[in-house]
Amino acid sequence: MRVNDSTPSAPTSEEGEPTSFVEKTKNWYGKHRTKIRAACGAVGGVAVVVAVVVARQAMKQNATEDTAESEDTGSAAESVEEDERRKPPVRHSVSGYTRRLADGREIPVSGYERGGSSEDEGQDEDEDEEPDEDAA
Repeated sequence: MRVNDSTPSAPTSEEGEPTSFVEKTKNWYGKHRTKIRAACGAVGGVAVVVAVVVARQAMKQNATEDTAESEDTGSAAESVEEDERRKPPVRHSVSGYTRRLADGREIPVSGYERGGSSEDEGQDEDEDEEPDEDAA
């Protein structure tokens, strides 16, 4: 025994069975094919125009930046190098601490001096060596 659950509001095919979404879509596309293609063509055309305009703007901007950089190459490069130079750290003492190694062991680290420029270190070594030379 066959039961028909279709409602009167649902569209039915010629055999009396409800139509599927795919069938409805195919029928709708068949009726509106030219309008759909025209709309897709218009949207595609607008997308191409926008892409061309954006590309031209980017090219103009790059050309402007390139000419500005070529005019200021000498002074800009020198100022960047000066800004990027590392400033020497201030000399300070580091107190002793315990360090944990990768294998889990802990070792004590004694305090030490840190920082200052290499010129300062050379002066400190010279000062340390002078009393030794005097004593010898």
